[in-house]
Amino acid sequence: MMLDSAASTLDALERPEVLSILGSVAGKRVLELGAGIGRFTGELCAAGAAHVVALDFMEASIQENKRRNGRFSNVEFRTGDVTELELPPDCCDVIFSNWLLMYLSDHEVERLAARMLQWVSPGGVIFFRESCFKQSGDKPRTDNPTHY
Repeated sequence: MMLDSAASTLDALERPEVLSILGSVAGKRVLELGAGIGRFTGELCAAGAAHVVALDFMEASIQENKRRNGRFSNVEFRTGDVTELELPPDCCDVIFSNWLLMYLSDHEVERLAARMLQWVSPGGVIFFRESCFKQSGDKPRTDNPTHY
């Protein structure tokens, strides 16, 4: 979305909708994969999550997330590669991600899905949102930033 000149307008419209679909996170342990600069991290914290782990592989993004949302006492910021992430079983009640899978290969998605099923507690929620159906943004570029 940051490649789109209307990003702030789009964000203001879509963020409340995404969170309404997610449902309540109050009192829950949330794992946010691909947390980036924190578009959703602060919302998850403010909604009463017991604990939020915000993970992204880009240190600069996590630092910006920390700058924006470090005031919350219920958040932990981590830099790491989701494809290499190791967590104990039943460690979270909600796994949330917005625009992560498009960056992974099919094999990485399959492996991640299998591990998420172990990480989420019984009765927990795995919430992934992927909405790209065309090239993102309206700024000119020569490469595809949505696949590494």
